[in-house]
Amino acid sequence: MKTQPLRSEKNCLNCGTEVPERFCPRCGQENTVQHESFGHLAGHVVADIVHYDSRFFTTLKYLTIRPGFLTREYWAGRRVRYVNPIQLYIFISFIFFFFFLTLANSPRKQGAKPGIQSELADIKVGDINAQYKSVAEFDSVQASLPPEKRLTGLEARIERRMAKMRENKQSAKQLIKGLFTDNLPKIMFVLMPLFALMVKWSHRKRKLVYVDHAIFTIHLHSFLFIILFVGLVIRYFVHDDLPLDIAYWGAFFYLVFALKNAYQQSFRKSLVKAILLSCGYFCIAVTLFVLVLLLTLTVY
Repeated sequence: MKTQPLRSEKNCLNCGTEVPERFCPRCGQENTVQHESFGHLAGHVVADIVHYDSRFFTTLKYLTIRPGFLTREYWAGRRVRYVNPIQLYIFISFIFFFFFLTLANSPRKQGAKPGIQSELADIKVGDINAQYKSVAEFDSVQASLPPEKRLTGLEARIERRMAKMRENKQSAKQLIKGLFTDNLPKIMFVLMPLFALMVKWSHRKRKLVYVDHAIFTIHLHSFLFIILFVGLVIRYFVHDDLPLDIAYWGAFFYLVFALKNAYQQSFRKSLVKAILLSCGYFCIAVTLFVLVLLLTLTVY
């Protein structure tokens, strides 16, 4: 690629340090003329894209077909040839959640199931104490009752919130669906460091620090988003009745082999740890979602 001509001045425009040659010894900025040609800018863009794409597709290949390999490479210090784990996670999770939220909020034909959201929507949610049809009715009934029979505390706040939902013609199922859709990225963000702690505990005899287990967790979640994305695409565009359990089982067995390859342990030990980690992950996820639900019902 053609390089820009050097400036006659020897001061760095970025930090002011004297630049004896082409690059600033302090900040690394190239001491070239300020006004670049369009061709030079385009060349930079093309070079960056080609360089990034080569690393990205290499990283994506090993992430999907060799569980645990990227984690081992990162631990060994071989990092330049692959996309940084955090950058990889941010990019993949952005694509997944963008598609997920777009799909969840898009109009669908009758009977169609828009992916993950419908899995939660199929949960049977009872209508708690449906006798209060509005907030005014709830307040009126409570005011007419003797003090010892009135609802108080958390129960009163939940009942009042449910009455407000009915007044706005919003069902409990709609509330849960909305909360799931809106808060899934936040819940996943909290789940990751907690899962890394569980992985660290399950491998506490290894001479690894928390960050090492966090890298394993990031790679695992990156693959989780990929397989869920593929499942959603197939379900949305190919067959609405395709169960997402296939994606969940795929993620589980990926975890088994990732543990086996990254931590260099037997398949049996990896399987047992994967079962325990999956159960713990599910329990924490449900707990977080219930806390979000209670917070919404009692505060907002």
